[in-house]
Amino acid sequence: MRSTVEIAPAGSRPAIRLRPVPRFEPPFDDESAPQVWAPSRQLALEWPANSRPAPVPPVESPPVAAGASGDAKLAVRRFVRLCVEVLNGFRPAAHLRRLSLPAGAADVVAQGLAGARRAADLRRAAEQRATRRPGAGQQRRAAPVAVLGLKICEPRVGAVEAAVTLVTGERTWAIAFRLELHQQTWAATTLLII
Repeated sequence: MRSTVEIAPAGSRPAIRLRPVPRFEPPFDDESAPQVWAPSRQLALEWPANSRPAPVPPVESPPVAAGASGDAKLAVRRFVRLCVEVLNGFRPAAHLRRLSLPAGAADVVAQGLAGARRAADLRRAAEQRATRRPGAGQQRRAAPVAVLGLKICEPRVGAVEAAVTLVTGERTWAIAFRLELHQQTWAATTLLII
């Protein structure tokens, strides 16, 4: 397959070369100046009236799905798993930063850190109660934070909201968060640990 096509019409015009478009991302709508793809010496193509391309039908917006998409569910499960690891003390709360938008990253990490401290305090209190009981020969580790239930809602394409119920020992917790799709990556915008 040739990469260029040469058309040499009769007359004094030079040959026209059609070259493939470079493999780059298309320009964004918010860029101030449009990017020029053609060199300044390129000739304009003059299509004959009978060989015009057919008009392209308008693209319809995708229908709203009844439930959350598969990618959204996967992103929610990944974020929940990371939050549970932070609450159990297996990861630092700063690991939540890479899964959140830069504008809301500080708030997401602060909520994760507050939740991890609360979970550590609950574990410490449970261990102290276990050592005070008479006849407690072996010291058992407190129960880790575990997921009881998960509810997912996709109010619009590219945004997912989830509510997670957690349990540790006798305490029940809740996490609510929102993930949005930015540049093909799901990122947290809000996290609330109750």
